[in-house]
Amino acid sequence: MSLEKKEKEDEKRWLILRTKVYEEKIKAAFDLFRANGIEPILIKGWAVGREYPEKFRRTYSDIDLCVVPADYEKSLKIIAAGEGLALNVDLHCGLRHLDTVEWDALFENSFTVPLGEVEVRILRPEDHLRVLCVHWLNDGGAYKERLLDIFYLLENHSNDFDWERCFGKISQNRREWIIKTIAVVHKYHKLDFSKLPFAEELKLIPGWFSRTLEKEWASETRLQPLHTLFGNRREFWKQLKKRFPPNAIQSTIEMEGPFNNAPRIYYQVGGIFMRLKPSFKRVFRSLKMYLQRGK
Repeated sequence: MSLEKKEKEDEKRWLILRTKVYEEKIKAAFDLFRANGIEPILIKGWAVGREYPEKFRRTYSDIDLCVVPADYEKSLKIIAAGEGLALNVDLHCGLRHLDTVEWDALFENSFTVPLGEVEVRILRPEDHLRVLCVHWLNDGGAYKERLLDIFYLLENHSNDFDWERCFGKISQNRREWIIKTIAVVHKYHKLDFSKLPFAEELKLIPGWFSRTLEKEWASETRLQPLHTLFGNRREFWKQLKKRFPPNAIQSTIEMEGPFNNAPRIYYQVGGIFMRLKPSFKRVFRSLKMYLQRGK
């Protein structure tokens, strides 16, 4: 066996092992929450990775769990109490900015799928698509590989997808976001959209949208929170530089704007002002802790 082939085999085995560890943590997280009377919903990660073909395993990081807002504070305490389990849960209060459909409607239409001996609750495909698209856009479209989440979800449900369910309770702007994201999936991953009811709309991608994506994909720098970088001055300034001018996609999403051909400057400036107050709070809090550790 050649060295290159052996490295690929080792990488494949390592990915399988990491996936198994991740799955065990998902099961432990659901057991922990249910033992405390809370039924969470898993989004992204394994919930969409199950749509991938066996030969293309998806990589994972944290476990994204959503809980009804009324249970959010209790859930934070549950995670803190289970810290020794190292579950790496990213807890969402409802769906936050990722969706505008009411929690009760999302939960009522969710369902469980088996993961070993544990039933894992996930969103139905029409709801999950909205979440996946908005999450990808909110990252400024930086992660090209995550377009495959959307590709495989749509490909696997092409015959039974309920577009009225997907679009029926959201704003026109959010509908545009989803359609333009699907258009990008078609452009870069050859998704067949010929049978989609809005096929003509998929042929139109604003120039600023494509330019922003290609700039992000060409960059080797991914956004990191500034308040975590006080010990690394060089990286701090690199991250600060990356934020100007602001990512046009991310800014439009934050301002709930449309994906039309209008200039993005209004949304970019508006996004800066929206982020100033919470950003300053995090930065000053982290700076204070950093200076205290240096004493």
